[in-house]
Amino acid sequence: MTNKSGMAAVSIILLILVIAIPGLIYYFFEWEKPQVRMDTDLATIGRQKEVSITFTDRRSGIRDFTVVFVQQQSEFGVASLDVPEKGVFEKTVNLEIAPKKLGLKDGDAVLRIQARDFSPLKNAAVLEVPVKIDSVVPRVSLLTRAHNVNPGGTSLAIYSVNKNVEQSGVACGDRFFRGHPVREGATTLYVCYFAVPLDVSRSTPMTVMVEDAAGNKASTAIPFYVRTAHRFRDDTVTVGPEFVNGKAAEFQQVDPDLEGRQPEEVFKYLNTSLREENDRKIRSVCAVSDTKQLWQDTFIRMANTAPKALFGDRRTYRYQGMDMGSSVHLGVDLASTMSDTVPAANGGIIVYADDLGIYGNTVIIDHGQGIFSLYAHLSSMAVSTGQQVMRGDPIGNTGTTGFAGGDHLHFSVLVGGAFVNPIEWWDAHWIRDNVTSKLELIAGHEVSRAAAPLSGNL
Repeated sequence: MTNKSGMAAVSIILLILVIAIPGLIYYFFEWEKPQVRMDTDLATIGRQKEVSITFTDRRSGIRDFTVVFVQQQSEFGVASLDVPEKGVFEKTVNLEIAPKKLGLKDGDAVLRIQARDFSPLKNAAVLEVPVKIDSVVPRVSLLTRAHNVNPGGTSLAIYSVNKNVEQSGVACGDRFFRGHPVREGATTLYVCYFAVPLDVSRSTPMTVMVEDAAGNKASTAIPFYVRTAHRFRDDTVTVGPEFVNGKAAEFQQVDPDLEGRQPEEVFKYLNTSLREENDRKIRSVCAVSDTKQLWQDTFIRMANTAPKALFGDRRTYRYQGMDMGSSVHLGVDLASTMSDTVPAANGGIIVYADDLGIYGNTVIIDHGQGIFSLYAHLSSMAVSTGQQVMRGDPIGNTGTTGFAGGDHLHFSVLVGGAFVNPIEWWDAHWIRDNVTSKLELIAGHEVSRAAAPLSGNL
């Protein structure tokens, strides 16, 4: 009996040890490796790039890490760090990497990151990231030299770049306008339409800017001459109770948040907050454009119409002696017979056909390469989003929808999401001098370089 009891006791002890030992080993000896996360897209590095790396170990914490480049069996140290105390469970480091200073050559390399934890086993994790080193700065050449600009107008820059780039366009004032490739190859040609600010001056920066995938940047200034400044009108518009009350009631029916507010309060909201919201929507719609030129000839001005308000007019609204807000008119108002047919100013694709707040029923056409036309206050719309239209096709009828006091068409032209003076695009001489003649430079450039025929992008 005693022997049996002893054997049973030994068995129990052995069973306890079998159960306990793995737990003790797990407790004292951590097996879980740290985690290494690259927070920066590192497919390509140029002359310099900031890289963010996060190290994580939730049990014993980060002990140390090393970062090296490996190229052609050689190692190039980037950074290393010993963490002096336990309990640092997550650490993010930002490194400024300059491959040339490290001795790396252009071409393929591997960024190797190793981290160890504070466990007795010093568990290690290794992350290897393939990287392409590219230190070649793009070379940008401006083909167009004559840029005679009008305040609030449009200008066109044509330039070439000697390598593939991720971003290309013109910085004008405080805005950036994307360029569109018209011939790709060893040297890529770009066209870029950009909007000239209303307050343009000789000190306004106009610069072609390009950046490749590695972050290498290049730029060249655009020489320009500001034509005699056009004096935009300052106008005071006096509105009466019929208009204020009518528009307030109209918008209260579709916006529950406006219910119960006084007509004057609603009017101010329409002329300020809603106007800004609608303009942001327009810029969003016009943020993406077809890369090809979809228009030809001059833009059509609606026939048998009289301009009632011009682009750039600064209008202040007055109601019973009160200031009801001011705005800059961003188009041309054309008065015609009631519910007159509105033609598409030029060929393109319908990108918007819906109600748009103060603009009422609105149609927006993408003419390609960042150029758009807008038709507002329509009583009806004859097109839908995605539809292709030709120059002169009917798109709707004039009306009084939105923030309109009488039947008319509000017509706008936008370049890269910025409103510009539509009158230029109605002018055959302006198009010849500022657009067509510049586009002919592309063909000349092709001939001079004995390049392949131009693609159908124009």
